[in-house]
Amino acid sequence: MPRDYFSFETIRDHERNVICYFITVIGTIEHDGVPHIKTGLGEDGDKKMAFGKVTVRNLDRTISHLLADTGCRVFSHEEDIEGNSVDTISFTAREWRAEEAGELEEGDRVMVEGRGYIRQPDEEHAGSRPEMRITVSGMFRLSRAGYKKRVSLNAGLVPQEGIEK
Repeated sequence: MPRDYFSFETIRDHERNVICYFITVIGTIEHDGVPHIKTGLGEDGDKKMAFGKVTVRNLDRTISHLLADTGCRVFSHEEDIEGNSVDTISFTAREWRAEEAGELEEGDRVMVEGRGYIRQPDEEHAGSRPEMRITVSGMFRLSRAGYKKRVSLNAGLVPQEGIEK
């Protein structure tokens, strides 16, 4: 099973005030995290953005450090049947990165990096903690969904000896 990754850097100004967090995640695009593109955004209606989610497993300790610093949450935090943590982190990609994100499929392994930003809850979820999301500055597909190593049809054949014509 591939190993997931999560790290963050705190970017500070000369007075040691936090300016932003730079986050790097390696994980999987799950069914509910496949990016969707919205077009017609911006003042002139010529901008586009992609919204997606990346899922990482067994990194709740590292993620919780960032969330404790910011008082935020990620999109979801759960445990699977085997007791492993499963965290889903939302991301947003703009312009040409939105097009790249729109090509991602369920099951793709990706690296997403960018600035962390805090999204305040909407009126429907007032009172809940804000959500930490990633504004993508770099996105890389590490492997494609459903990619299977090609196996030769002759790989399982065993040479036979002693057969006479």
